Amino acid sequence: MNYQGGFETFKEATRYMFQPDLADVLLVLFGFVASVFVLIVLPYAVSKYLASRSVRREFEVVGKQMGLNEEEIALLYKCASTLEEPNKVFYSKYVFERCVGKLVKESSDNIPIIVSVRKKLKFEHLPWFLPLATTRDIEVYQTGFVSYKGKSYGAAVWEKTEEDLKIAILDRAPEFPQPGEKVRFSFLREDDGRYYFEAEVLNTYLEGGKVILVVPHTEKLGKVQLRDSIRWKVSIPARAFFFNRKVKAEELSLIEELPDESFLEGTIENISTEGVKVCFNRFLSAKEGDSLLLEFEWKGEAFKNILAEIRHISGSTDRTCFGLKFLNLKKNYEDTIRRFIIEEQREALKAYKMDR
Repeated sequence: MNYQGGFETFKEATRYMFQPDLADVLLVLFGFVASVFVLIVLPYAVSKYLASRSVRREFEVVGKQMGLNEEEIALLYKCASTLEEPNKVFYSKYVFERCVGKLVKESSDNIPIIVSVRKKLKFEHLPWFLPLATTRDIEVYQTGFVSYKGKSYGAAVWEKTEEDLKIAILDRAPEFPQPGEKVRFSFLREDDGRYYFEAEVLNTYLEGGKVILVVPHTEKLGKVQLRDSIRWKVSIPARAFFFNRKVKAEELSLIEELPDESFLEGTIENISTEGVKVCFNRFLSAKEGDSLLLEFEWKGEAFKNILAEIRHISGSTDRTCFGLKFLNLKKNYEDTIRRFIIEEQREALKAYKMDR
């Protein structure tokens, strides 16, 4: 009996019996795809949608608390919805300005709404202690210089809108930039640094005998930090003794105790870990490079016997201000000044946010 032949016949018959046709394969594939969709894709999409609705509702609530109407909230959300934290647009001027730039480019019809939103969020002005992030932060009448074809001319910000910046050239010049040409505007922001940016002139016109350059806003602001440490605006009573000569730190131990009446009363107007600006309500004759001894009290802490060098002098017939550099500031004094400045920065930022 041919058992081998019979077994082969049985194997072949079994193979044909259990071989799936195309319909079976498609049915299994469809079932798998449907399972993935129902068990994974659909729940994820639903949760994503619900999360998006929740974020949108929260955004609308905050917007209404800020005094925005539905149209303003809807426009702002068009940009904010792409952010990881959409509500930041209400609290961060930097984030807000980035959104404004996108919305203005999208349509000039958005400008009236943006102007209203800016006013309600109190983003019209940037606090002095925050750095500039865009040309929209520059104050009107900020003076500086326009550089063109290798020459610089005195200039000032004449006007700013959501679309552009208008810069007036104050000096007489043989020729002025024309539309399509590039210019550079640089300016000094007090107690911050020197900023600059380049832009293509969109248009020019005459107003009050001055040439006005119209340039687009930009976030590409360059900055030259003028000081290693921030100078914080304060109003601290101080007293100073003027040596009227250069004094070295090691000489202080040899100088006899100075009588109180030899000190002059003044006010510290800004302070850093490197020096101060101190002003006196009188004309004082002193030279740059001379030394003085400074004493003051700040937040209950006394700072005594600080030797400083006069680096800069300004003022008038009834007021004199000195920019001073500390020469012998103790480490504990330096740490305390730094800590106090950080505390005041936090308080100022908190007050700025609460005011908004």
